[in-house]
Amino acid sequence: MAKPEITRRMVLTGLGASVALPWLESGKLLGVEDAQEYPKRFGFMFWGDGIHPAEWWTKGSGEQLELGPVFSSLEDIKSEINFIHGLKHPGNVVGGHAKGAAGMLTGHAPQGGRDIEGETSLDQVLANAWEDETVLPSLVLACERPVSGFHESGFSMMYASHLSWRSPVSPVPSELYPALAFDSLFESKGSKTHLSVLDHVREQLGDVARKVSFADRAKIDEYATSVREVEQRLAKMQKRNVEETAGNAASPNAERPKDGIPNQLDEHSRLMCDVIALAFQTDRTRVSTLVLTNNLSGQIYPFLGLNVDHHNYSHSCHGPEFAKITRFWVEQYGYLVRKLSGMQEGDGTVLDHCCLMAANEQWTFHNGAKVPLMMAGSMGGNFETGRTLEFDKADNDKMSSLYLTILERAGLQREKFGNSSEALTGI
Repeated sequence: MAKPEITRRMVLTGLGASVALPWLESGKLLGVEDAQEYPKRFGFMFWGDGIHPAEWWTKGSGEQLELGPVFSSLEDIKSEINFIHGLKHPGNVVGGHAKGAAGMLTGHAPQGGRDIEGETSLDQVLANAWEDETVLPSLVLACERPVSGFHESGFSMMYASHLSWRSPVSPVPSELYPALAFDSLFESKGSKTHLSVLDHVREQLGDVARKVSFADRAKIDEYATSVREVEQRLAKMQKRNVEETAGNAASPNAERPKDGIPNQLDEHSRLMCDVIALAFQTDRTRVSTLVLTNNLSGQIYPFLGLNVDHHNYSHSCHGPEFAKITRFWVEQYGYLVRKLSGMQEGDGTVLDHCCLMAANEQWTFHNGAKVPLMMAGSMGGNFETGRTLEFDKADNDKMSSLYLTILERAGLQREKFGNSSEALTGI
């Protein structure tokens, strides 16, 4: 049973696994202390090299909120999202391909040359403040491998593929393997023993379910189903990788696929979203970042009928191919928003206690004139949602001002962030 500081939550352990259950209304029946309020959470999804600008628009708010074609997949959840237009980072922070990822959550202009110099990113500021509250300070994930070397502009490619920075000189290593990210949530040895995480704690789970309310029993069943589904998808993916490796054995130059990394980007990104949703639901961490594509990305999209890499398509950002890519990444964001919105937590949902953002560092290729940005969840009632927010002609159009506002509403005071010393109004 959880100690009192783990409020309204139980942690089950057994055979090397540790499973934190969702928030339960029956906490007092189980001897678990009641919570004063639900935890606030922050998530950020990033993809690089710009968007398809002609379709990236919204108008109005509430019932009058109209979405541009790129957002058509979000129609049913638009009331959960703010579509924010016109916020900017300085050109030396995100301009060009080689440094935009590093500047996105820091608001700091990376230094060229051999000496790495960034700044602590927003997610890590929050992680440092909340690290005593959870098992994992933050979850830092990626769907594309980090890039090494130097860009022709003189900037380290480290800036192009690391969104999360622990300190000005230390990016946080990202996890590419969904299975390892999953294991980190549950401290599970299941991947070594070929047993499910849930199998380790089956008896305890049954004991808890018999003692709680009907609503909590349904919540536990829903949670266990989510965990099991992710495990099954990971198992199928790994089995397919082995089979495909065997099928390629006749080719002497065939490279064995890496264990645990999906062969297709759509599957990879969905699995990572599932891991984030479980991490938030179980309060294993309250901070996550996910790099979907690097700057100068080499990601490919055969499932969209496209056969050229992401970066090359970005140079034709007004064309139909890049429109497909932009719509695809918006859909992945919508997938995670729906997952979190479907997870009950008290009288609301996990999404209600989140600030979940998705952004690109550029508007069009090589052009960081403004930040394409979506922000879902109210973070515990601190943000109204379902709005179009225009800052193109505002007195304050700094992206870093939004970050100051997020920190402020998360209960953290900070005088300056990036190029701003003033929180954003109208948000």
